[in-house]
Amino acid sequence: MIRSRVFFAIGIVFLLIILFTYTFVDFRERDDKAYDFYQSESYLKVLRLYTESEIPTSELELTILSQSLSQLEKQLNGKNIDKELLRFFQKRKETKLKEWDTTRGTYYHIEDPYFSHLKKHGTGYKRALITKINSITKPIPKTEVTHYLLLLILEDPRGMEESYSEALSHLLKFPFEPIGEIESDFLLQTLHFLSQISGTNLYHQTATIRGKNVNLRSGPGRENQEVGKVSEPEETICLEEDGAEETIAGNEGHWKRCYFPNTQKTAWIFSGFLKETLANESSVREFEKRFKSVDNEIRIDFEGWDGKKIPPTFFGNYIPRDTIRVLGETGFPIYGSDSKKPNTYRICKKLSGNKNYFEFSFMPTDSDTPIPFIEIQIQYNHLEHLAYSISLDKSSIWVNQNRYVLDGAKRRENLSLHIENRQGDKWNASLWRRNTGLIQSIRSYPLQESNLEVGKYSWEVCLPLATKPNRDHVLLFEVRTGIH
Repeated sequence: MIRSRVFFAIGIVFLLIILFTYTFVDFRERDDKAYDFYQSESYLKVLRLYTESEIPTSELELTILSQSLSQLEKQLNGKNIDKELLRFFQKRKETKLKEWDTTRGTYYHIEDPYFSHLKKHGTGYKRALITKINSITKPIPKTEVTHYLLLLILEDPRGMEESYSEALSHLLKFPFEPIGEIESDFLLQTLHFLSQISGTNLYHQTATIRGKNVNLRSGPGRENQEVGKVSEPEETICLEEDGAEETIAGNEGHWKRCYFPNTQKTAWIFSGFLKETLANESSVREFEKRFKSVDNEIRIDFEGWDGKKIPPTFFGNYIPRDTIRVLGETGFPIYGSDSKKPNTYRICKKLSGNKNYFEFSFMPTDSDTPIPFIEIQIQYNHLEHLAYSISLDKSSIWVNQNRYVLDGAKRRENLSLHIENRQGDKWNASLWRRNTGLIQSIRSYPLQESNLEVGKYSWEVCLPLATKPNRDHVLLFEVRTGIH
C-alpha cells in the first residue's frame, strides 16, 4: 500500500515536470526565437541567444543580429541615454563601443561584428545596411556618412525600392565628404531610377529651379539661416516635404529638403521655385545597364513584413493578415474565398526592364477548390491586363486553364513560368520544375498586339486577396524574376 502511494507520488511529480517543461521551455529553433524577439523589439534578447564571440553561418541569423545592434545603437543615441544599456556594451568584451564627438554631443557607435560576414549584395546584407542607416538619429562624422553612402549606392535597390529610397533620403540629410565623379554619377542614376517608382518617397521628386538666386535654407522657413543660392535651370531631387503651407512672392507651396547634385549638398527650398520634371531617361538607362548582370537575381520576399502593413514595394488594396513562419522563413498567406463568386482585392509589385521567367516558391494547400495565388500582368496605356493566373488546389497547379497534377506531398515547391515567344496577341509560356518541363504551350489571355510589338509595356506580379476569406490558404515564400 505504502509502495503504491510512493510510485503514485513519483508519477505525479514526473508528470508535473513534463507539463512544466512543455509549458515554459521554448523548443523552437534559435533563428525562429531570434526573429520573434526582433519583431517584438526585444533586441537584447536576440544578442543573448548567442555567445559574445559566436558568428553564425546562417544569413538570416547574421541579418537579425546586425539589425539588432543597429536598433540598440539607435536607443543609445536617443534623447535620454539608457545608462543600463550603455553599461551593458561597455562591459561586453567582443563588441567595441566608440564615442564620436558631433555637433549634437557624443554619438555612441557599436562596431558590428556580423555585418562583414553577410553575403555582399545579398538580400540580408542590403536589409542590414538599410537598418543601420535608418538608425542614425543625429549627425555623425562626415567620413562615416560618406562610408555608408558609398556602400549603399553600390547596391541594387530593385526588390526593396521603398525601404532603400527612405534610407538614401535619410542619409542625404546629413553632411558628407565630397565623393568622386563616378560615385556621384552612380548616386544620380539611383535617384532618377527611384523617382520613377511609385510607392517610394522619391516618386516624381525630380525638378529644376524656377528663377534666379533662389535662397536655400538650413530649415523649412524664411527664419532659418541662408546656406546658398541656386538659379534656373539647375536640377535637384527632393527628399522630404514640410507639411505647412506658405505663400512667397505670390507662389503657394511647401518647403522641401532637396539634394543638389552640382554641389553635393542638401538644403531646404520653397516649392514655388521648383518645376517638376520627368526622370532623366539617360540616367535610368545607365542605372539599368550598371545592374544588368544581376537582372536574374531580382527577388521578392516577405522578410521584415509584419502583417499589419502592405509588404514593402507593393501597392494596391491590402487586407492585413498574420505572418506565418516555416523553417525560419516568412510566408505570405493567400486565402481561398468563402463566396461562390469570389470578390478579391490585389496588391501588385511593378517590375522594371524585360522579364522572361517568373520563379515562385510556395507551400501547397489542402483546399479542394483552386486558390488563385499569383497573377502575372502586363501594364500598358496606364492599365493592367492579366496575362497569366496561377492557382493551386490540394492535388494540382493551374496556369490559366492548363492543369498539372502534383504528387500530393505537403512540402515546399519551387516552380517557374518561362515566357517563351509571342504569337499575335498572346504570349506562349511553359511551366517548369528545375530542368523538367511540366506544361508546354501555355497561352496567355489576349493582350493588345500593337503595344507588345513596340515594347511599350511593363510586367507586374500581383497577389489576389479574398475579401471574404476561408481557412484554406497557399503560403507564398518568394518570387524571383529576370532574364535567362
